[in-house]
Amino acid sequence: MDAIAVERMRDVLTHRGPNDAGLWVDGPLALGHRRLSIIDLSAAGRMPMASPDGRVQAVFNGEVYNFRALRAELEAKGHAFHSESDSEVVLRAYEQWGADCFERFNGMFAVALWDGREQRMVLARDAAGQKPLYYSYRPGRWLLLASTLAPLIQYAEGALQVDEAAVHDYVRFGFPPDGRSLMKDVRTVPPGSFALIERDREPMIHRYFDLVAYAEQTSPRRGSEEAQLESFREVMRAAVQSRLVADVPLGAFLSGGVDSSLVVALMAEREPEAVKTYTIGFDQAEFDESEHAARIASHLGVQHTVRVLQGRDVLDQLPDLVRYFDEPMADYSVLPTLAVSKLAREHVTVALTGDGADEEFGGYKYYLAQKWLAPYLDQMPFCARAALARLAPVIPSAGARRIVTRSGSDDAAFFFGLGGFYRGATVDGVNRLLGERNVAPERVSAFLRAHPLRSTVEAGMLYDATHTLPHAWLHKVDRASMAVSLEARSPFLDRRVLELAFSLPLEMRIRGRHKKYIVRRLLGDYLPAELIDRPKRGFTAPVAHWLRHELRDELERSLGKETVVRRGFFDSNLVSNLVQEHLRGTHDHAQLLWALLVLEWWIEHHVEGRPIDGRF
Repeated sequence: MDAIAVERMRDVLTHRGPNDAGLWVDGPLALGHRRLSIIDLSAAGRMPMASPDGRVQAVFNGEVYNFRALRAELEAKGHAFHSESDSEVVLRAYEQWGADCFERFNGMFAVALWDGREQRMVLARDAAGQKPLYYSYRPGRWLLLASTLAPLIQYAEGALQVDEAAVHDYVRFGFPPDGRSLMKDVRTVPPGSFALIERDREPMIHRYFDLVAYAEQTSPRRGSEEAQLESFREVMRAAVQSRLVADVPLGAFLSGGVDSSLVVALMAEREPEAVKTYTIGFDQAEFDESEHAARIASHLGVQHTVRVLQGRDVLDQLPDLVRYFDEPMADYSVLPTLAVSKLAREHVTVALTGDGADEEFGGYKYYLAQKWLAPYLDQMPFCARAALARLAPVIPSAGARRIVTRSGSDDAAFFFGLGGFYRGATVDGVNRLLGERNVAPERVSAFLRAHPLRSTVEAGMLYDATHTLPHAWLHKVDRASMAVSLEARSPFLDRRVLELAFSLPLEMRIRGRHKKYIVRRLLGDYLPAELIDRPKRGFTAPVAHWLRHELRDELERSLGKETVVRRGFFDSNLVSNLVQEHLRGTHDHAQLLWALLVLEWWIEHHVEGRPIDGRF
């Protein structure tokens, strides 16, 4: 193996690991590692890390929060440790239990281990899919692996090609599903899984944690509401406390929503004055929640930092967005996520977040619509619903118009498939662009029918938790935070919280008009009602406006006919129509046009190697 080539691959990830670097080479094998030092900052935690007998070499990204309990168990079995790091615990756990060790880990991680005795590479990823892990295996030629796509693209030097089918799925879903990437022959290890890769054999994927199977096999928890609440308090408190272990400064994002507010409230239970929180706001009031977040921080008594951004401040981040997102992020909420990550990194190295709560506890509006309307969809004859749907164009409210239109669905599962983040905003445009009818909604509804659970809304939440969450939202948070060498940890993605959420009765998640009912109930022990009961705002940015003004020239250049024809993925006339409709203000295609824009930027910079500095 060419050590220089592996060093180059490794150092593409310097932003993800700026504190230390390591390399191990043995004939045709090599492992490289960049380290963001969080626990045990000494050289003893450097990776690749070898077992005492040299049989196993390991590289590790992330955190195993229960590493101290595992270490004590391993010490009792005779293992001696030479560092205080969780990385060494991962290595010794594999020595002791083999691939069965991953089921014991509670954390966020991507790990690669070369087992010299078994002559195999073992790749594993955490239960929720917080940490990314890509690999490309061509028997007789290479096994490449990395935390992100960029090192693989660099090593392959043009031998990896963009996958047109994956590009089409990217515009349908906002991400390439089913463990695929936008490059042919590059896949991701699925969440809650490990891959065994041996010479001249196809990789074998094994699940050590299957949230779908767990949700299907688990009956709703019994007991009073107070008992359910106390169980939730116990697991959330444990999840938060386990994420406060670090040898570097630590803080939290505070958006003003109930999820991040609960995380901060539990962090502040012991020493509120020691907790640091970070919020960004916008100069446009309809997108700004910084004042509300500041009120929450003041009530909890924590140290709070807020920065209100002008539109130009956010747009100035675009080069970093292109540079560090080496697989495109279709949702533009990445812009404020990158901004708050930059703010927090000025003070801390680790930040707790509220990610995952919406999918687990029913936080999105379309879950509420699904719960209310599913009985009507099941009971009212299709012909009557179809007739009602045809009246939708005369309804003045856009939200009500969308719901009435969707009510003409074949069943409640398809109704859910037509909604949701990204799908709901893009389905009509995608149908036009790809010359199809509702391919993404059909696939989503097929999942709901195959895994009906107790209701379609619960099945929909399970779909989002196992598809949209890991492939879109956690992708966003990981890339945005690691772009600035910040580690983001979410207590809601603790395996114990995931299991509790999908064992709760639906009424503890969505009750009446209240989404995330149990989260709100628990937060009520820390905050007054007026700071909790308020409309949810998405953590987003005014991109529709920017595409018509500040980004107009870039939109027309990147999605111009010449560029679209050269790529060959889409009909240039159809793309042009979408652009012009948006620019005239007759339609809002911001979500889809943004996805197409970042796709073009990604190809230009990461696939073709063209510079982006001075572009925006």
